[in-house]
Amino acid sequence: MTTRRVGLLDADALDGLPARCASCVFWELGGPRPATNGVTAEGTATKRAWVAGETLADGPPGRGIRIDDEVVAYVLFAPAGALAGRGPAVPTPSPDALVLATTWVEPQWRQHGLGRLLVQAALREAHRREVGAVEAWGDRRFSEGGCVLPAAWLLHEGFVVHREHPRHPLMRIDVRRTAAWADSLEQAVAELLERVRPSLARNGAPVPSPAGPVRRGASTP
Repeated sequence: MTTRRVGLLDADALDGLPARCASCVFWELGGPRPATNGVTAEGTATKRAWVAGETLADGPPGRGIRIDDEVVAYVLFAPAGALAGRGPAVPTPSPDALVLATTWVEPQWRQHGLGRLLVQAALREAHRREVGAVEAWGDRRFSEGGCVLPAAWLLHEGFVVHREHPRHPLMRIDVRRTAAWADSLEQAVAELLERVRPSLARNGAPVPSPAGPVRRGASTP
């Protein structure tokens, strides 16, 4: 039987992320994204400390989705003041917003709706914290491995341009105007698995099961 679990992104959960994601402090401290050979124990320790601090201050700064004990997707979010600035040329987020910094989905599980579930998790958290919106910077020239989310994908998921910028517009979803999200993210993941399992089997992709866990792919945040 396939097991699935949606967990809080706390310091311990970082162990399940791809090494480059677990070591990257681009959003947390404004550091460079690790190169293939740039993953360091120091970077991982720094990120763990940041996540632990945010967990104490405001609650875990994200969510992770596990299938058969493998992390297949995660989202990182925090108040704007907890994230490193994007520079004077990039729009400043609103004080009433929770910032969705980045997401990552294991390549095998892309195009199946997990990204949308992660956006919904951020919206639920914004609602819990009683803030009015979720905002995110988009990248109009996104390439695989970037830490800033594709602007086109954010538009597809319901964001609108809130503050314009040639490369990195600030995008926003007003929590009050969103459609109702699933009461249980666990239930939503279970329903998604039931929909995509036949497709995975037809395409020859590994189907999650206790005997054959989801394989971890490229480590793009």
